[in-house]
Amino acid sequence: METPLGVHPIDWIASAKEDDRISFLDLPREIRDEVYGYAFKVSGAIFILQTEVSQIRPVVIAKIVRDKGEGPVEPKSVSAAINIRFLRVCRQVHAEGSKMLYSQNTYRLYSMFLDLAPSYHLLVRQISFTTDATVQKLFDSDLETVGYWWRRHFWPDVMYKSNRTLETFGKLDSLRFILKSNRHGQTWRPPFFGSRRNTKDQRVTSAAFWLKSKCPVENERLRKCLHLEIAPTGGIPKDMFKGSKFEMEDDWDCAELSEAFELMKKL
Repeated sequence: METPLGVHPIDWIASAKEDDRISFLDLPREIRDEVYGYAFKVSGAIFILQTEVSQIRPVVIAKIVRDKGEGPVEPKSVSAAINIRFLRVCRQVHAEGSKMLYSQNTYRLYSMFLDLAPSYHLLVRQISFTTDATVQKLFDSDLETVGYWWRRHFWPDVMYKSNRTLETFGKLDSLRFILKSNRHGQTWRPPFFGSRRNTKDQRVTSAAFWLKSKCPVENERLRKCLHLEIAPTGGIPKDMFKGSKFEMEDDWDCAELSEAFELMKKL
């Protein structure tokens, strides 16, 4: 995926026409935005893998990945969905199309660096971080062990990345941290959700109070845009078991962590 990472102005400037024939830029802005949506908005998230800044034209190496139940099941080449050359047609298209490309897509990062020219920073609205089990004991089944590694390692890392990201992307609306379990084929169930016999509301409330003591957020702007999730592992969806003798008894869903975190921010 080649992106205009260099210093390019994105101020709207009407492009000069060579003749009087009706062109794309003569269409109403609403219609042009529809076209930009089809051209630059993807289903899923754009996962930034690497940036190569040593080339004449800097290149972002990225894939389109599944996000929030949308997008390809397997990672897909960005070039198969987005034609970046469209942005280079003229300055007016570049200004209008860049807003769609950067504002309407979710950018998933593994590290905290996204090498974009400063002129694009204020366009980005949605960023997510994938947090692998770099600290293996974070995904332990023991509540005390999880609490220790959460407080000492995981949450300080979240705060560091969050504050740096907000400093860089001044108009960010959503900053998500996605916990990816190290247990292949099994979605991690945090021990702070309490007994499996509890109802969903009881589990979410219990988890929210546990999170409140472990997740201090002093920045009010960060509190509004920060979200926490668990990435579901691949496998057979629970719905496939309904009505069969193998129906799963545990109705816990990984989305409960997101609900508990949102409740925690209100406590």
